[in-house]
Amino acid sequence: MRKYRRLFRYGAPNQAMQIRTRLTLLFLFNAASILAGVLLAVYFLFEKNTKEAFFEGLQSKAEMTAQTALRNPNSLVPLPPNWVPPDADTLPYRDNISLFNDAYERVFSVHSDLPPISVKDLQDIYTQRETRFRHYNLHALGKVVNSAEGRPFVVVVEGYCDPTQLERLRQILLAGFFLGMALIAASGWYFAGQALAPMSGIVREVESIQPSDLSRRVDIGDSRDELAHLAATFNRLLDRVEQAFRMQRMFLSNVSHELKNPLQAIRSQLDVSLSRERDSEAYRAALRSVLEDVDAMTEVEEKLHQLARIHNDPSAIPFASVRLDELLWQVKEQLRKRRPSFKVGFDFGEMPEDEQVLFVRANEALLRTAFLNLVDNACKYSPDHHARVVTTFRPDGTHEVIVADNGPGIPADEMPLIFEPFFRSPRHRKLKGTGIGLSLVQSILALHQVNLSVESPAQGGTIFKMAFPPTEESNMNNTGQAQ
Repeated sequence: MRKYRRLFRYGAPNQAMQIRTRLTLLFLFNAASILAGVLLAVYFLFEKNTKEAFFEGLQSKAEMTAQTALRNPNSLVPLPPNWVPPDADTLPYRDNISLFNDAYERVFSVHSDLPPISVKDLQDIYTQRETRFRHYNLHALGKVVNSAEGRPFVVVVEGYCDPTQLERLRQILLAGFFLGMALIAASGWYFAGQALAPMSGIVREVESIQPSDLSRRVDIGDSRDELAHLAATFNRLLDRVEQAFRMQRMFLSNVSHELKNPLQAIRSQLDVSLSRERDSEAYRAALRSVLEDVDAMTEVEEKLHQLARIHNDPSAIPFASVRLDELLWQVKEQLRKRRPSFKVGFDFGEMPEDEQVLFVRANEALLRTAFLNLVDNACKYSPDHHARVVTTFRPDGTHEVIVADNGPGIPADEMPLIFEPFFRSPRHRKLKGTGIGLSLVQSILALHQVNLSVESPAQGGTIFKMAFPPTEESNMNNTGQAQ
């Protein structure tokens, strides 16, 4: 058993065992165990039935002998001890019938020259009333019978049980076992190949897909089995790979474009400044312009770094308990310092009595960045640079934060594109921006399992709604209150 387990687990030495071979061996091993058990059961049942039939014949002879010999029990006298001990363990006769009185004396025997039954065997027969035992190479049945006067006698009938039929059956079963194993191995190998043929086709299709043509997909077919599910899984994986390649190409193209423009502007300003002597104010103006371009490049780098941090290893980002209303106030103060002309109006609505409800599990720095980007965009695209933040704090922790502006809104054809990295509407090309902010916001909120939705009414303005999931603390509090 251990040998088979090692073989199935590790494969053949110095060679990886194929799935088809493993399946065939496993099938063969299981079938051999079942077939061997069935054949052994057949053999032992046949052996048992044969012996029972044999002893039933002995018992019939014993009853007939008792009825005949005990008609006149007084005529039964002990036989003289003229028996001859055999030279080996084999008696010369194949059957015998003997009768013993209560003094353990043999009073009748078909073959009186055969050795009589031992006293110990006779005592066992008297004790158990009927017993089976071996006498040399013969099977014997001993039984206590009573004469008409009630005197006990022992009838012992012996016979030779021919093992020829059992040996022949054993040979037939062994031949059938090995023939069955050969047929099972062949059929297992064939059906394993048939079962794995679709998988081989899937592997060939996947191997034929090149990075230059990621639009190809694996044929699922009409079946709904595990292989179809595997093919669908491969297709979903290819969808993600294609999306990743597309994002990579777009990312490289946009990054090079976003960095190329500021670098060209910096180079042009430096070339103009160095072309001839200028006064100190002109040099200061040039340096301020260069500093603005450097700040823009720094902002792009910071947002790209945050995006990479979120997508590369989200599990490494630490989470803690953060109070949501205080975080929003921090965003307002930070925006006021950065852009004094931007105004933000807050509507916190009805505050809950339990302040613990206001806490959410979040990464404070990332969630602050998401809020700051949304509020900054709302102020930037509003003509009066004013944004509204409306919050709804619920006892179950499913809070809602709305950031709205009174700008021109988002056209329907641009709505699916606003979260794409580096996408900027042609209508707002004159406004400074990186095109990464909303993509970063979406990634941060998805990391926090916050549902983000966007509405742009026909009358103008844009509304960003953020629905927070309930926290574990809120669920525990609600459970405690319910109890």
